[in-house]
Amino acid sequence: MSKRLITIITLVTISVIALSSCAQPKKEILPSQMAPVTRGDLILSVSSDGNLDMPNQVRLKFGTPGTVKDIPAEQYKLKGKPVKAGTLLATLDDTTQLLTVKAAQYAVEQAINSVIQGCCGPRSPTFYSLATALMRFEQAQDEVSQAKQLVNDAKYADAASNISLATYDLEASRSVYSNPELDTFQTQYNDMNQPTPLFPELIQIVNVLDSQIAALKNVQQLLEAGDYPGTSQALDSTIISLDENHTIIKNNSRLPGVYTYPDTSTSLAISRQVLDALSELQLMLTEDSFDRAKASEKLIMAEHDLLMSNMILNESETIYRAGLNPQTLRNYNINIETAMINLDKAKQELLKTEIIAPFDGTIVAVDVKVNDQLSQFDYSSKTAVYLVDTKTIRMTGIIDEIDITRVAVGQEAILTVDALPGQKLKGSVRFVSPFGDLQAGVVNFPVEIYLDKSENVDLLRGGLTATADIITGKRDNVLMVPNRAIKGLAGDFWVDVVTNASTATTEKRPVKTGLQNKKSTEIISGLKEGEQVLIEAIK
Repeated sequence: MSKRLITIITLVTISVIALSSCAQPKKEILPSQMAPVTRGDLILSVSSDGNLDMPNQVRLKFGTPGTVKDIPAEQYKLKGKPVKAGTLLATLDDTTQLLTVKAAQYAVEQAINSVIQGCCGPRSPTFYSLATALMRFEQAQDEVSQAKQLVNDAKYADAASNISLATYDLEASRSVYSNPELDTFQTQYNDMNQPTPLFPELIQIVNVLDSQIAALKNVQQLLEAGDYPGTSQALDSTIISLDENHTIIKNNSRLPGVYTYPDTSTSLAISRQVLDALSELQLMLTEDSFDRAKASEKLIMAEHDLLMSNMILNESETIYRAGLNPQTLRNYNINIETAMINLDKAKQELLKTEIIAPFDGTIVAVDVKVNDQLSQFDYSSKTAVYLVDTKTIRMTGIIDEIDITRVAVGQEAILTVDALPGQKLKGSVRFVSPFGDLQAGVVNFPVEIYLDKSENVDLLRGGLTATADIITGKRDNVLMVPNRAIKGLAGDFWVDVVTNASTATTEKRPVKTGLQNKKSTEIISGLKEGEQVLIEAIK
């Protein structure tokens, strides 16, 4: 072979190698073609679109016709500002209702006086006036105790109503004890023919009642300010002071604080209880483990009941000697109970002249003015104050029928509002409709999602468009890869693990998967954090 031929062959070989090198560039895996195995929280969610609203809103109306007397909601310039549950918002002129209460109170006094006259002969009217004054004081005690329980139950509007009633009762009681004519009626003369008051502590009682009325007004102020712990403490103090002062007032009212009078049947029932107690005591004496202290306590209680039964029998004997019979006595009791029921109804009518905030909210409208006349025909339809709870926000949305079985009450939700881009708000599902709504061949199910109370909702408004991602499943701190890295079929999944990106070297690795959302898949086994896997290109 000639040198020239060898040279040509060599040049051709070099050219072929060069051309081959240009046609097949060096292989490598680009960063966009792979993804790391990461650790984090994997969340499954169902999306729902809807609108925000404020479900706790009420158009407050008066419960009776009358003339608008006062509107604290305007007086304190509360319109557009938040108020607390229990705040007094508006009042009617309550003159007529107060007169009705006084008339009902007088009917109670007459019913009690009938018993006194029938059982004990003629007495001064002041005796039964003081008795009913004591009754009003005891009613105030009950109403304050009820207010305390209502505050504990977070029923602040009802608590405010009971405080108002207690104040009315104490003021009515005070009006009796502060009556200037009472001194004339309550005067007797001693052996020296000197006037001596029957009830020397009347001035003290008036001062006590003034103090109790002031305490209740302080409770009302605390309630209206939303200081519920302070309200509860003030009520505790008021209950204690009322109990302490009850003895003073009772001792200056001549009649016991029992307004239905026990009869022979009551005495018989108590006597039967005593017999049962004595039988238990006799049985205890036969036992080997005789408890002397317990037996002594039971004997004391039996003796107390016997004394009570005897007292009732003695009173009944006095009554019968006065010419009364059981039927007449029971009629007296019925008359007293009926008068008490009518008094309670009158007090409830008095409450209808006030509008009290039933919950914390914002006054968005006041539609009455002072001196407005509310007639029998329009009082129940005329809105006085429009109150909205702007802190309770609800999203009403819809869920597609494909996803509805994954949604349940109590699930957490993350809300985004179009008007507040970038902000995420937490909430929870409160309602999932059991019935779907068919429109244009598509079935959707209504859901209600309430924002958490801890969220700042001052910038939110009713009607805003919102989207909620309802969390239906969650795994914390798990390995996961993009869904595009998973290959194979259920039960035989695998991924391509990149072992050398520069030489495009990969390893087929079987994996066990867990939860999967729209972007990522949980890896239970087969991979380690930090490894790189191939992902399919987005089509």
